[in-house]
Amino acid sequence: MTESNTITFGAVGDIGLCRGVNAGIRAHGLDWPFERMKEQLNRADVLFGNMETVVVPPDYPPGEIDPRGLIAPFPGPDVAQALKRAGFDFLNLAANHVLDAGVKGMDYTKEVLEAAGLVAAGVGNTQEKARQLATVEKSGLTFGFLCYNEDGNYTLGKRGPSSAYYTREAVLEDVAKHQDAVDILVVSIHADIEFMPTPSTPRLRNFRDIAAAGADIVLGHHPHVPQGCERLGSSLIVYSLGNFVFPAHTSAYMKEHAPHTGHSFMLLVEVSRSGVQSFERVPYEIGPPPEERPAPLAGKAREGLLAYLAQLDAHLTDEVFVRDTWREVARRHLATYLRRAVEPQRESRIKRAARKMLARFGLGVEPDLDRVINDFVGRLCLTQENRTWMEEILEMGREAWDERNAREDDLLHRPHYRFERSRKGR
Repeated sequence: MTESNTITFGAVGDIGLCRGVNAGIRAHGLDWPFERMKEQLNRADVLFGNMETVVVPPDYPPGEIDPRGLIAPFPGPDVAQALKRAGFDFLNLAANHVLDAGVKGMDYTKEVLEAAGLVAAGVGNTQEKARQLATVEKSGLTFGFLCYNEDGNYTLGKRGPSSAYYTREAVLEDVAKHQDAVDILVVSIHADIEFMPTPSTPRLRNFRDIAAAGADIVLGHHPHVPQGCERLGSSLIVYSLGNFVFPAHTSAYMKEHAPHTGHSFMLLVEVSRSGVQSFERVPYEIGPPPEERPAPLAGKAREGLLAYLAQLDAHLTDEVFVRDTWREVARRHLATYLRRAVEPQRESRIKRAARKMLARFGLGVEPDLDRVINDFVGRLCLTQENRTWMEEILEMGREAWDERNAREDDLLHRPHYRFERSRKGR
């Protein structure tokens, strides 16, 4: 391969073999989820996917399977072979659901994928192993993959066998270590708050730093909706690939945040030894049941989604919009946790109605302090997923505090008297 020759790297987002997707698989087989995108998938010389489900070995106790987990109820080798037939070369396992069937499910998923000839990475018995570089050779080019998952509510700071944990420092260290060992370095990061049209301010900054440090392609996933793309020198940053094979309609959680949980794109990137040459997005839509699988868009629908994706790209250059979006989401998450702090975990419908009625008059609403300390404090302050937006809340509070302090010129009252008076409505 000469310097001027290029090959095509393809990438898609979340692959979740669960809920409504499984109804189609049971009726038509494991190739069914990918059939309508097969022509586009075949355009990639090297194809990346984010594996959002795990499989379990035959001896896994059925009674121990978490019904809320993203666990594919099909034989693992069959799932792996279907992914191979669909054209995948590499699958990221560093995702928040990778421990839904425990370490046993995580290890077995990696085992069956590799037995099918696929490369899978981002997990291991130690952080050192989970952070190891994985490679794929194609047409004289060596692709290197580094994969990370943000410590969050599904892992709660677990430091045993798990995924490689995403921190800016860890990624930059690994990029510096491996960038000269491969021709194209791909960094995959599963992180951030879901359903945002833009990345958080910290992730925007971190992804740009990772690209500037030597990553050729930076891929984001976990938001379950598409986000913008941008070039940085010879590198490409894709902030969220969105859902690919996922129950966008039969999952109430996904449907609640429609329509873009059912819209996204397949990424096609022309690369050479000098980096990214160009990229294209192939827009698709996940149909409602019984066709809950991705299909490429055409005509006005295609043009409409491409226009929306271009708008997402433009948002990335608007620092005020990114910050305001991030802060609004952080505020909503704080409100959610504050509500949970005063709501009992289990209560009857009548008791719940009575509690809400009392709350209107400021009565009967007291937090369960043991629950707050034992659960919420750890979640909010110790897991990276929540700590990131809590730090933004702290910054918002600091700004308001500094602004108030700058106005304190009242010689007749104690500090913050005016604030306290206005808060009490006097």
